[in-house]
Amino acid sequence: MTAPGTDRLGSLAQLPRPFERSYGVSLATAVLSLVPYIILTTAYELFSKQVGSDLHIGKGTLQLISALGTAGYAFGAMVGGDVIQRFRQRRLFLICEAAFVAGCLLAATATGTIELGAGMVITGLTTGLLLVVALPPVVRRFPPERMPITSAAIDIGFFGAVTVGPLIGGGVAATNGWRWLFAAFAALGLLIFVAALFTLPSQPPPNPDQRFDSPAIALALASTVLPFWASAELTRHTFHSYWFMVPLAVGFACLVAMLMTEFHIDEPLAPVKTMWHTVPLVGTMVAMVGGGAYISFLSLAERLGTQAHGQSPLSVGLSFWPQVLGVILASAAVGWLVRTRWLAALCLLGMLLLIGGGALLLGTGTHVSSSLWLLAAALLGLGAGATVSPGLWLAAFSLPSKLVGRTFALVELVRSEADFILAPVMLQVAQVSSDGKRLTPAGIENAIWVTILITIAGTGFMTVVYLAGGAGLPLPDLKSWLQKGRTAIHSPALGAALRPRRTADGKPST
Repeated sequence: MTAPGTDRLGSLAQLPRPFERSYGVSLATAVLSLVPYIILTTAYELFSKQVGSDLHIGKGTLQLISALGTAGYAFGAMVGGDVIQRFRQRRLFLICEAAFVAGCLLAATATGTIELGAGMVITGLTTGLLLVVALPPVVRRFPPERMPITSAAIDIGFFGAVTVGPLIGGGVAATNGWRWLFAAFAALGLLIFVAALFTLPSQPPPNPDQRFDSPAIALALASTVLPFWASAELTRHTFHSYWFMVPLAVGFACLVAMLMTEFHIDEPLAPVKTMWHTVPLVGTMVAMVGGGAYISFLSLAERLGTQAHGQSPLSVGLSFWPQVLGVILASAAVGWLVRTRWLAALCLLGMLLLIGGGALLLGTGTHVSSSLWLLAAALLGLGAGATVSPGLWLAAFSLPSKLVGRTFALVELVRSEADFILAPVMLQVAQVSSDGKRLTPAGIENAIWVTILITIAGTGFMTVVYLAGGAGLPLPDLKSWLQKGRTAIHSPALGAALRPRRTADGKPST
Protein backbone atom coordinates (compact mmCIF):
# COMPACT_ATOMS: atom_id res chain seq x y z
CA MET A 1 0.00 0.00 0.00
CA THR A 2 1.26 3.44 -0.82
CA ALA A 3 2.08 5.50 2.24
CA PRO A 4 -0.73 7.93 3.05
CA GLY A 5 1.76 10.75 3.38
CA THR A 6 2.45 10.64 -0.36
CA ASP A 7 -1.00 12.03 -1.09
CA ARG A 8 -1.10 15.69 -0.03
CA LEU A 9 -4.78 16.56 0.08
CA GLY A 10 -4.57 18.32 3.40
CA SER A 11 -4.84 16.38 6.65
CA LEU A 12 -7.43 14.06 5.07
CA ALA A 13 -4.60 12.26 3.28
CA GLN A 14 -3.38 10.92 6.64
CA LEU A 15 -6.51 8.82 7.18
CA PRO A 16 -6.16 5.02 6.95
CA ARG A 17 -7.72 3.27 3.95
CA PRO A 18 -9.10 -0.03 5.26
CA PHE A 19 -11.29 -0.60 2.17
CA GLU A 20 -8.58 0.06 -0.42
CA ARG A 21 -8.54 -3.57 -1.56
CA SER A 22 -12.28 -4.09 -1.21
CA TYR A 23 -13.82 -4.70 -4.61
CA GLY A 24 -17.40 -4.18 -3.42
CA VAL A 25 -16.76 -0.87 -1.67
CA SER A 26 -14.62 0.42 -4.55
CA LEU A 27 -17.26 -0.45 -7.15
CA ALA A 28 -20.14 0.94 -5.09
CA THR A 29 -18.28 4.20 -4.47
CA ALA A 30 -17.57 4.65 -8.18
CA VAL A 31 -21.07 3.78 -9.43
CA LEU A 32 -23.00 5.69 -6.75
CA SER A 33 -21.03 8.85 -7.47
CA LEU A 34 -22.76 8.96 -10.87
CA VAL A 35 -26.29 8.01 -9.84
CA PRO A 36 -27.74 11.31 -8.51
CA TYR A 37 -27.23 13.39 -11.64
CA ILE A 38 -28.32 10.53 -13.91
CA ILE A 39 -31.56 10.31 -11.92
CA LEU A 40 -31.99 14.05 -12.32
CA THR A 41 -31.80 13.89 -16.13
CA THR A 42 -35.12 12.01 -16.34
CA ALA A 43 -36.75 13.26 -13.11
CA TYR A 44 -36.39 16.99 -13.83
CA GLU A 45 -39.07 17.15 -16.53
CA LEU A 46 -41.82 16.10 -14.11
CA PHE A 47 -41.11 18.73 -11.43
CA SER A 48 -39.51 21.55 -13.44
CA LYS A 49 -42.82 23.43 -13.56
CA GLN A 50 -42.76 23.73 -9.77
CA VAL A 51 -39.17 24.93 -9.85
CA GLY A 52 -40.15 27.63 -12.32
CA SER A 53 -43.12 28.68 -10.20
CA ASP A 54 -41.10 28.88 -6.99
CA LEU A 55 -38.20 30.80 -8.55
CA HIS A 56 -40.22 32.78 -11.13
CA ILE A 57 -38.30 31.28 -14.06
CA GLY A 58 -39.87 30.78 -17.49
CA LYS A 59 -40.17 27.45 -19.25
CA GLY A 60 -37.56 28.33 -21.87
CA THR A 61 -35.00 29.32 -19.24
CA LEU A 62 -35.67 26.14 -17.27
CA GLN A 63 -35.04 24.08 -20.38
CA LEU A 64 -31.86 26.01 -21.10
CA ILE A 65 -30.58 25.35 -17.57
CA SER A 66 -31.25 21.63 -17.98
CA ALA A 67 -29.57 21.59 -21.39
CA LEU A 68 -26.45 23.37 -20.13
CA GLY A 69 -26.23 20.92 -17.24
CA THR A 70 -26.24 18.04 -19.73
CA ALA A 71 -23.68 19.86 -21.86
CA GLY A 72 -21.54 20.13 -18.74
CA TYR A 73 -21.82 16.36 -18.28
CA ALA A 74 -20.70 15.64 -21.85
CA PHE A 75 -17.87 18.16 -21.68
CA GLY A 76 -16.80 16.92 -18.26
CA ALA A 77 -16.40 13.39 -19.60
CA MET A 78 -14.06 14.70 -22.31
CA VAL A 79 -12.00 16.72 -19.85
CA GLY A 80 -11.86 13.72 -17.55
CA GLY A 81 -10.01 11.78 -20.24
CA ASP A 82 -7.21 14.35 -19.95
CA VAL A 83 -6.97 15.04 -16.22
CA ILE A 84 -6.99 11.37 -15.23
CA GLN A 85 -3.71 11.01 -17.15
CA ARG A 86 -1.86 13.78 -15.34
CA PHE A 87 -3.26 13.87 -11.77
CA ARG A 88 -3.81 11.31 -9.02
CA GLN A 89 -7.18 9.59 -9.25
CA ARG A 90 -7.80 9.84 -5.49
CA ARG A 91 -7.27 13.59 -5.47
CA LEU A 92 -9.43 14.14 -8.55
CA PHE A 93 -12.28 12.04 -7.19
CA LEU A 94 -12.37 13.89 -3.87
CA ILE A 95 -12.26 17.31 -5.53
CA CYS A 96 -15.01 16.39 -8.01
CA GLU A 97 -17.24 14.87 -5.33
CA ALA A 98 -16.82 17.90 -3.08
CA ALA A 99 -17.71 20.18 -6.00
CA PHE A 100 -20.76 18.00 -6.75
CA VAL A 101 -21.98 18.43 -3.17
CA ALA A 102 -21.49 22.20 -3.47
CA GLY A 103 -23.46 22.24 -6.74
CA CYS A 104 -26.36 20.33 -5.19
CA LEU A 105 -26.47 22.67 -2.21
CA LEU A 106 -26.39 25.67 -4.51
CA ALA A 107 -29.40 24.32 -6.42
CA ALA A 108 -31.23 23.33 -3.22
CA THR A 109 -30.95 26.85 -1.80
CA ALA A 110 -31.43 28.70 -5.10
CA THR A 111 -33.41 31.94 -5.07
CA GLY A 112 -33.23 32.62 -8.79
CA THR A 113 -31.90 31.68 -12.21
CA ILE A 114 -28.19 32.20 -11.52
CA GLU A 115 -27.98 29.92 -8.48
CA LEU A 116 -30.10 27.18 -10.03
CA GLY A 117 -28.20 27.34 -13.32
CA ALA A 118 -24.81 27.28 -11.64
CA GLY A 119 -25.85 24.38 -9.44
CA MET A 120 -27.13 22.32 -12.39
CA VAL A 121 -24.04 22.99 -14.50
CA ILE A 122 -21.69 22.13 -11.64
CA THR A 123 -23.49 18.86 -10.89
CA GLY A 124 -23.46 17.90 -14.58
CA LEU A 125 -19.82 18.85 -15.11
CA THR A 126 -18.56 17.01 -12.03
CA THR A 127 -20.58 13.88 -12.87
CA GLY A 128 -19.07 13.84 -16.35
CA LEU A 129 -15.61 14.12 -14.82
CA LEU A 130 -16.41 11.36 -12.33
CA LEU A 131 -17.52 9.06 -15.13
CA VAL A 132 -13.90 8.87 -16.31
CA VAL A 133 -12.19 9.49 -12.98
CA ALA A 134 -14.17 6.84 -11.07
CA LEU A 135 -15.12 3.94 -13.37
CA PRO A 136 -12.04 3.05 -15.51
CA PRO A 137 -9.69 2.72 -12.51
CA VAL A 138 -12.10 0.25 -10.87
CA VAL A 139 -12.39 -1.72 -14.11
CA ARG A 140 -8.61 -1.99 -14.47
CA ARG A 141 -7.69 -2.57 -10.80
CA PHE A 142 -9.53 -5.84 -10.33
CA PRO A 143 -9.14 -9.21 -12.11
CA PRO A 144 -11.19 -10.28 -15.16
CA GLU A 145 -13.28 -12.63 -13.02
CA ARG A 146 -14.94 -9.51 -11.59
CA MET A 147 -16.04 -8.18 -14.99
CA PRO A 148 -19.54 -9.76 -14.97
CA ILE A 149 -20.39 -8.02 -11.69
CA THR A 150 -18.66 -4.80 -12.75
CA SER A 151 -20.51 -4.59 -16.06
CA ALA A 152 -23.88 -5.43 -14.49
CA ALA A 153 -23.38 -2.86 -11.72
CA ILE A 154 -22.40 -0.14 -14.18
CA ASP A 155 -25.47 -0.93 -16.31
CA ILE A 156 -27.75 -0.70 -13.27
CA GLY A 157 -25.99 2.46 -12.11
CA PHE A 158 -26.48 4.13 -15.48
CA PHE A 159 -29.87 3.01 -16.73
CA GLY A 160 -31.27 1.83 -13.45
CA ALA A 161 -30.89 5.44 -12.36
CA VAL A 162 -32.39 6.67 -15.64
CA THR A 163 -35.48 4.48 -15.21
CA VAL A 164 -35.89 5.40 -11.53
CA GLY A 165 -35.86 9.09 -12.52
CA PRO A 166 -39.53 9.34 -13.56
CA LEU A 167 -40.67 7.60 -10.36
CA ILE A 168 -38.69 10.03 -8.22
CA GLY A 169 -39.68 13.00 -10.37
CA GLY A 170 -43.37 12.16 -9.99
CA GLY A 171 -43.01 11.89 -6.22
CA VAL A 172 -41.14 15.20 -6.03
CA ALA A 173 -43.85 16.87 -8.11
CA ALA A 174 -46.56 15.54 -5.80
CA THR A 175 -44.85 16.89 -2.67
CA ASN A 176 -43.19 20.00 -4.12
CA GLY A 177 -39.98 18.63 -2.68
CA TRP A 178 -37.44 19.58 -5.33
CA ARG A 179 -35.25 21.41 -2.82
CA TRP A 180 -35.21 18.32 -0.62
CA LEU A 181 -34.22 16.21 -3.64
CA PHE A 182 -31.11 18.32 -4.25
CA ALA A 183 -30.38 18.27 -0.52
CA ALA A 184 -30.65 14.47 -0.52
CA PHE A 185 -28.25 14.30 -3.47
CA ALA A 186 -25.83 16.52 -1.54
CA ALA A 187 -26.07 14.20 1.49
CA LEU A 188 -25.43 11.16 -0.70
CA GLY A 189 -22.47 12.93 -2.27
CA LEU A 190 -21.06 13.65 1.18
CA LEU A 191 -21.37 9.98 2.14
CA ILE A 192 -19.58 8.98 -1.06
CA PHE A 193 -16.84 11.51 -0.30
CA VAL A 194 -16.32 9.95 3.13
CA ALA A 195 -16.35 6.43 1.69
CA ALA A 196 -13.76 7.47 -0.90
CA LEU A 197 -11.47 8.77 1.85
CA PHE A 198 -11.23 5.27 3.30
CA THR A 199 -11.19 3.45 -0.04
CA LEU A 200 -9.35 5.11 -2.92
CA PRO A 201 -5.66 4.26 -3.29
CA SER A 202 -3.01 6.91 -3.71
CA GLN A 203 -1.24 6.02 -6.94
CA PRO A 204 0.82 8.20 -9.27
CA PRO A 205 -0.88 9.31 -12.49
CA PRO A 206 -0.16 7.14 -15.55
CA ASN A 207 1.04 9.89 -17.86
CA PRO A 208 1.73 13.17 -16.02
CA ASP A 209 3.73 14.64 -18.91
CA GLN A 210 1.01 14.11 -21.50
CA ARG A 211 0.62 17.00 -23.93
CA PHE A 212 -2.41 19.13 -23.20
CA ASP A 213 -4.73 18.76 -26.18
CA SER A 214 -6.07 22.32 -26.23
CA PRO A 215 -7.74 22.09 -29.69
CA ALA A 216 -9.74 19.04 -28.59
CA ILE A 217 -10.84 20.70 -25.34
CA ALA A 218 -11.86 23.94 -27.05
CA LEU A 219 -13.76 22.18 -29.82
CA ALA A 220 -15.39 19.80 -27.32
CA LEU A 221 -16.66 22.79 -25.33
CA ALA A 222 -18.21 24.37 -28.41
CA SER A 223 -19.59 21.06 -29.69
CA THR A 224 -21.45 20.45 -26.42
CA VAL A 225 -22.63 23.89 -25.33
CA LEU A 226 -23.89 25.07 -28.73
CA PRO A 227 -26.05 22.07 -29.75
CA PHE A 228 -27.59 21.77 -26.27
CA TRP A 229 -28.31 25.48 -26.28
CA ALA A 230 -29.99 25.02 -29.68
CA SER A 231 -32.15 22.16 -28.37
CA ALA A 232 -33.34 24.34 -25.48
CA GLU A 233 -34.35 27.10 -27.89
CA LEU A 234 -37.00 24.77 -29.36
CA THR A 235 -39.20 25.58 -26.37
CA ARG A 236 -39.39 29.19 -27.62
CA HIS A 237 -38.67 28.95 -31.35
CA THR A 238 -39.30 26.68 -34.33
CA PHE A 239 -36.99 24.58 -36.47
CA HIS A 240 -36.67 27.50 -38.90
CA SER A 241 -35.45 29.97 -36.29
CA TYR A 242 -31.87 31.19 -36.42
CA TRP A 243 -31.80 30.75 -32.63
CA PHE A 244 -32.00 27.01 -33.30
CA MET A 245 -30.26 26.54 -36.63
CA VAL A 246 -27.12 28.64 -36.06
CA PRO A 247 -25.88 27.20 -32.75
CA LEU A 248 -26.82 23.68 -33.88
CA ALA A 249 -24.91 23.97 -37.16
CA VAL A 250 -21.87 25.62 -35.58
CA GLY A 251 -21.83 23.10 -32.74
CA PHE A 252 -21.99 20.10 -35.03
CA ALA A 253 -19.30 21.65 -37.24
CA CYS A 254 -17.08 21.93 -34.16
CA LEU A 255 -17.78 18.28 -33.32
CA VAL A 256 -16.75 17.18 -36.80
CA ALA A 257 -13.67 19.40 -36.63
CA MET A 258 -12.72 17.88 -33.27
CA LEU A 259 -13.08 14.31 -34.58
CA MET A 260 -11.04 15.08 -37.69
CA THR A 261 -8.35 16.88 -35.70
CA GLU A 262 -8.05 14.02 -33.22
CA PHE A 263 -7.91 11.50 -36.08
CA HIS A 264 -4.78 13.09 -37.56
CA ILE A 265 -2.63 13.86 -34.52
CA ASP A 266 -0.30 11.69 -32.45
CA GLU A 267 -1.41 10.80 -28.91
CA PRO A 268 -4.85 12.41 -29.19
CA LEU A 269 -7.12 12.96 -26.22
CA ALA A 270 -9.95 11.21 -28.09
CA PRO A 271 -8.76 7.96 -29.74
CA VAL A 272 -10.75 8.56 -32.92
CA LYS A 273 -8.33 6.86 -35.31
CA THR A 274 -7.94 3.84 -33.06
CA MET A 275 -11.72 3.49 -32.91
CA TRP A 276 -12.21 3.89 -36.65
CA HIS A 277 -12.91 0.24 -37.41
CA THR A 278 -15.87 -2.09 -37.28
CA VAL A 279 -16.52 -3.13 -33.69
CA PRO A 280 -15.84 0.13 -31.78
CA LEU A 281 -17.68 2.16 -34.41
CA VAL A 282 -20.74 -0.08 -34.17
CA GLY A 283 -20.52 -0.08 -30.38
CA THR A 284 -20.49 3.71 -30.35
CA MET A 285 -23.45 3.87 -32.74
CA VAL A 286 -25.41 1.42 -30.58
CA ALA A 287 -24.86 3.68 -27.55
CA MET A 288 -25.86 6.76 -29.55
CA VAL A 289 -28.94 5.43 -31.34
CA GLY A 290 -30.12 3.24 -28.48
CA GLY A 291 -29.74 5.99 -25.90
CA GLY A 292 -31.27 8.64 -28.16
CA ALA A 293 -34.28 6.43 -28.97
CA TYR A 294 -34.86 5.56 -25.33
CA ILE A 295 -34.70 9.15 -24.03
CA SER A 296 -36.97 10.29 -26.89
CA PHE A 297 -39.56 7.58 -26.22
CA LEU A 298 -39.43 8.37 -22.49
CA SER A 299 -39.86 12.13 -23.01
CA LEU A 300 -42.72 11.62 -25.45
CA ALA A 301 -44.40 9.13 -23.11
CA GLU A 302 -44.15 11.58 -20.20
CA ARG A 303 -45.77 14.31 -22.30
CA LEU A 304 -48.39 11.85 -23.57
CA GLY A 305 -49.40 11.08 -20.00
CA THR A 306 -49.19 14.52 -18.40
CA GLN A 307 -50.26 16.89 -21.17
CA ALA A 308 -52.20 14.90 -23.76
CA HIS A 309 -54.08 12.61 -21.34
CA GLY A 310 -54.13 14.96 -18.34
CA GLN A 311 -52.63 12.53 -15.82
CA SER A 312 -50.79 13.84 -12.75
CA PRO A 313 -46.97 13.79 -12.74
CA LEU A 314 -47.12 11.34 -9.83
CA SER A 315 -49.28 8.79 -11.66
CA VAL A 316 -47.22 9.14 -14.84
CA GLY A 317 -43.94 8.78 -12.96
CA LEU A 318 -45.08 5.71 -11.04
CA SER A 319 -46.40 4.11 -14.23
CA PHE A 320 -42.83 3.66 -15.43
CA TRP A 321 -42.00 1.15 -12.68
CA PRO A 322 -41.72 -1.79 -15.16
CA GLN A 323 -38.68 -0.02 -16.64
CA VAL A 324 -36.75 -0.69 -13.45
CA LEU A 325 -37.41 -4.43 -13.66
CA GLY A 326 -36.47 -4.35 -17.34
CA VAL A 327 -33.12 -2.70 -16.66
CA ILE A 328 -32.34 -5.15 -13.84
CA LEU A 329 -33.00 -8.09 -16.16
CA ALA A 330 -30.97 -6.50 -18.96
CA SER A 331 -28.10 -5.77 -16.57
CA ALA A 332 -28.07 -9.39 -15.44
CA ALA A 333 -27.89 -10.39 -19.11
CA VAL A 334 -24.97 -8.01 -19.68
CA GLY A 335 -23.10 -9.49 -16.73
CA TRP A 336 -23.79 -13.00 -17.97
CA LEU A 337 -22.79 -12.34 -21.58
CA VAL A 338 -19.89 -9.88 -21.19
CA ARG A 339 -17.33 -12.71 -21.24
CA THR A 340 -19.03 -14.55 -24.11
CA ARG A 341 -19.27 -14.03 -27.85
CA TRP A 342 -22.94 -12.91 -27.60
CA LEU A 343 -22.43 -9.31 -26.50
CA ALA A 344 -22.92 -7.96 -30.04
CA ALA A 345 -26.08 -10.05 -30.44
CA LEU A 346 -27.41 -8.54 -27.20
CA CYS A 347 -26.98 -5.07 -28.70
CA LEU A 348 -29.15 -6.04 -31.69
CA LEU A 349 -31.78 -7.56 -29.40
CA GLY A 350 -31.79 -4.37 -27.34
CA MET A 351 -32.43 -2.22 -30.41
CA LEU A 352 -35.35 -4.46 -31.41
CA LEU A 353 -36.79 -4.20 -27.89
CA LEU A 354 -36.64 -0.40 -28.06
CA ILE A 355 -38.47 -0.46 -31.38
CA GLY A 356 -41.10 -2.77 -29.89
CA GLY A 357 -41.52 -0.58 -26.82
CA GLY A 358 -41.98 2.51 -28.95
CA ALA A 359 -44.54 0.72 -31.13
CA LEU A 360 -46.56 -0.30 -28.07
CA LEU A 361 -46.75 3.33 -26.93
CA LEU A 362 -48.88 3.99 -30.00
CA GLY A 363 -51.69 1.80 -28.66
CA THR A 364 -51.66 2.70 -24.96
CA GLY A 365 -55.08 4.39 -24.96
CA THR A 366 -55.95 7.21 -22.57
CA HIS A 367 -54.59 5.96 -19.25
CA VAL A 368 -51.03 5.34 -18.15
CA SER A 369 -51.94 2.24 -16.16
CA SER A 370 -53.08 0.28 -19.21
CA SER A 371 -51.46 -3.08 -19.80
CA LEU A 372 -49.90 -1.91 -23.07
CA TRP A 373 -48.35 1.10 -21.34
CA LEU A 374 -46.78 -1.08 -18.65
CA LEU A 375 -45.53 -3.57 -21.25
CA ALA A 376 -44.09 -0.71 -23.31
CA ALA A 377 -42.27 0.60 -20.23
CA ALA A 378 -40.83 -2.86 -19.54
CA LEU A 379 -39.58 -3.23 -23.11
CA LEU A 380 -38.02 0.24 -23.04
CA GLY A 381 -36.20 -0.63 -19.81
CA LEU A 382 -34.95 -3.89 -21.30
CA GLY A 383 -33.88 -2.13 -24.49
CA ALA A 384 -32.06 0.66 -22.65
CA GLY A 385 -30.10 -1.78 -20.51
CA ALA A 386 -29.25 -3.99 -23.48
CA THR A 387 -27.92 -1.26 -25.79
CA VAL A 388 -25.91 1.59 -24.28
CA SER A 389 -23.79 -0.35 -21.78
CA PRO A 390 -23.09 -3.32 -24.12
CA GLY A 391 -22.21 -0.85 -26.89
CA LEU A 392 -19.80 0.89 -24.52
CA TRP A 393 -18.11 -2.42 -23.70
CA LEU A 394 -17.87 -3.40 -27.37
CA ALA A 395 -16.01 -0.17 -28.06
CA ALA A 396 -13.76 -0.52 -25.00
CA PHE A 397 -12.86 -4.17 -25.61
CA SER A 398 -11.68 -3.34 -29.13
CA LEU A 399 -8.98 -0.99 -27.81
CA PRO A 400 -6.14 -1.53 -25.30
CA SER A 401 -7.32 -1.30 -21.69
CA LYS A 402 -5.08 1.72 -21.06
CA LEU A 403 -7.42 3.68 -23.35
CA VAL A 404 -10.63 2.69 -21.57
CA GLY A 405 -10.98 6.10 -19.92
CA ARG A 406 -10.59 8.01 -23.17
CA THR A 407 -12.92 5.57 -24.91
CA PHE A 408 -15.61 6.08 -22.29
CA ALA A 409 -15.14 9.85 -22.60
CA LEU A 410 -15.56 9.95 -26.37
CA VAL A 411 -18.50 7.54 -26.44
CA GLU A 412 -20.28 9.45 -23.68
CA LEU A 413 -19.73 12.77 -25.44
CA VAL A 414 -21.31 11.65 -28.71
CA ARG A 415 -23.95 9.57 -26.90
CA SER A 416 -25.05 12.55 -24.83
CA GLU A 417 -25.35 14.61 -28.00
CA ALA A 418 -27.67 11.98 -29.48
CA ASP A 419 -29.65 11.30 -26.30
CA PHE A 420 -30.49 14.80 -25.18
CA ILE A 421 -30.74 16.57 -28.52
CA LEU A 422 -32.94 14.06 -30.35
CA ALA A 423 -35.55 14.14 -27.57
CA PRO A 424 -36.21 17.93 -27.74
CA VAL A 425 -36.33 17.69 -31.53
CA MET A 426 -38.96 14.93 -31.30
CA LEU A 427 -40.94 16.99 -28.79
CA GLN A 428 -40.94 19.85 -31.29
CA VAL A 429 -42.12 17.43 -33.99
CA ALA A 430 -44.98 16.51 -31.65
CA GLN A 431 -45.76 20.19 -31.09
CA VAL A 432 -45.80 20.96 -34.81
CA SER A 433 -48.02 17.93 -35.46
CA SER A 434 -50.53 18.94 -32.76
CA ASP A 435 -53.46 21.28 -33.13
CA GLY A 436 -52.68 24.74 -31.83
CA LYS A 437 -50.36 25.21 -28.87
CA ARG A 438 -51.51 22.22 -26.80
CA LEU A 439 -49.92 18.85 -27.37
CA THR A 440 -52.38 16.24 -28.62
CA PRO A 441 -52.20 12.44 -28.61
CA ALA A 442 -52.08 12.47 -32.40
CA GLY A 443 -49.15 14.89 -32.45
CA ILE A 444 -47.19 12.87 -29.93
CA GLU A 445 -47.92 9.65 -31.79
CA ASN A 446 -46.54 11.22 -34.98
CA ALA A 447 -43.31 12.00 -33.13
CA ILE A 448 -43.20 8.44 -31.77
CA TRP A 449 -43.54 7.15 -35.34
CA VAL A 450 -40.63 9.35 -36.45
CA THR A 451 -38.51 8.07 -33.54
CA ILE A 452 -39.37 4.47 -34.44
CA LEU A 453 -38.33 5.03 -38.06
CA ILE A 454 -35.05 6.65 -36.97
CA THR A 455 -34.36 3.71 -34.67
CA ILE A 456 -35.14 1.18 -37.41
CA ALA A 457 -32.89 3.00 -39.86
CA GLY A 458 -30.09 3.22 -37.31
CA THR A 459 -30.42 -0.46 -36.45
CA GLY A 460 -30.32 -1.45 -40.10
CA PHE A 461 -27.28 0.72 -40.80
CA MET A 462 -25.35 -0.64 -37.81
CA THR A 463 -26.17 -4.20 -38.80
CA VAL A 464 -24.90 -3.62 -42.33
CA VAL A 465 -21.66 -2.03 -41.05
CA TYR A 466 -21.09 -4.92 -38.67
CA LEU A 467 -21.74 -7.60 -41.29
CA ALA A 468 -19.65 -5.75 -43.88
CA GLY A 469 -16.74 -5.76 -41.46
CA GLY A 470 -16.97 -9.51 -41.02
CA ALA A 471 -16.46 -9.25 -37.25
CA GLY A 472 -18.66 -12.25 -36.53
CA LEU A 473 -19.20 -13.01 -32.83
CA PRO A 474 -15.71 -12.76 -31.28
CA LEU A 475 -14.96 -14.17 -27.83
CA PRO A 476 -13.45 -11.42 -25.61
CA ASP A 477 -10.08 -12.22 -24.03
CA LEU A 478 -10.52 -10.19 -20.86
CA LYS A 479 -7.38 -11.56 -19.23
CA SER A 480 -5.17 -10.23 -22.01
CA TRP A 481 -7.12 -6.96 -22.01
CA LEU A 482 -6.74 -6.28 -18.28
CA GLN A 483 -3.42 -7.90 -17.44
CA LYS A 484 -1.42 -7.50 -20.64
CA GLY A 485 -2.92 -4.31 -22.05
CA ARG A 486 -3.97 -5.90 -25.33
CA THR A 487 -7.31 -5.66 -27.07
CA ALA A 488 -9.95 -8.12 -25.88
CA ILE A 489 -11.67 -8.29 -29.27
CA HIS A 490 -10.06 -8.21 -32.70
CA SER A 491 -11.93 -5.72 -34.82
CA PRO A 492 -11.59 -5.88 -38.62
CA ALA A 493 -11.34 -2.79 -40.78
CA LEU A 494 -14.54 -1.23 -42.07
CA GLY A 495 -15.90 -3.24 -44.98
CA ALA A 496 -13.25 -5.94 -44.58
CA ALA A 497 -15.66 -8.72 -45.56
CA LEU A 498 -16.40 -6.99 -48.87
CA ARG A 499 -12.78 -6.68 -49.94
CA PRO A 500 -11.08 -9.38 -52.01
CA ARG A 501 -8.93 -11.73 -49.97
CA ARG A 502 -5.24 -11.86 -50.81
CA THR A 503 -2.63 -14.56 -50.59
CA ALA A 504 0.72 -14.23 -48.82
CA ASP A 505 2.31 -12.72 -51.95
CA GLY A 506 -0.37 -10.00 -52.10
CA LYS A 507 -2.33 -11.43 -55.02
CA PRO A 508 -6.13 -11.77 -54.90
CA SER A 509 -7.07 -15.29 -53.74
CA THR A 510 -9.33 -17.48 -55.78
